Amino acid sequence: MNGFRNVTAADNGFHLHHKRRVHARAKRELLLAVALVVLIPAGCKKTPTYSGAPNTVLTVLMKKWAIVPDRIVVPQGARVELIVSSADVEHGFNVPALAINEPVQPGRAPALIRFLAQTPGTYPMRCSIACGKGHGKMTGVIVITPDRDAAPTAKP
Repeated sequence: MNGFRNVTAADNGFHLHHKRRVHARAKRELLLAVALVVLIPAGCKKTPTYSGAPNTVLTVLMKKWAIVPDRIVVPQGARVELIVSSADVEHGFNVPALAINEPVQPGRAPALIRFLAQTPGTYPMRCSIACGKGHGKMTGVIVITPDRDAAPTAKP
């Protein structure tokens, strides 16, 4: 015996089958990677912004366990600027449907959030950073009205 294993035709068939499986898996992984690179940026939406000065400026305060005001109403077409501050701990101002998610830190400059109120509707807002036991109660809405002449309001 020479210490080498004899390779049979059956063994050779196994190796070919194994190579094909590895090659097919590599192709699938490459296709998945290409799809992710192409599709993820295409699916990411960015909040429409604007140039120039805002015509609607509102102040928002985040504190344990509330967003004040919890209802913000703006007319369609408004160039909105929200000045968001925290009274106590770090919070996150989040409006998923408008692609807004901004950290808000206490003792620092307020977060300035600008967006163009394009599509009428009611958009839920919430705190996106776990801030304690009442975190789930930190909710509210931004309402974009189709009435372009309506005055913006912020109601607690």
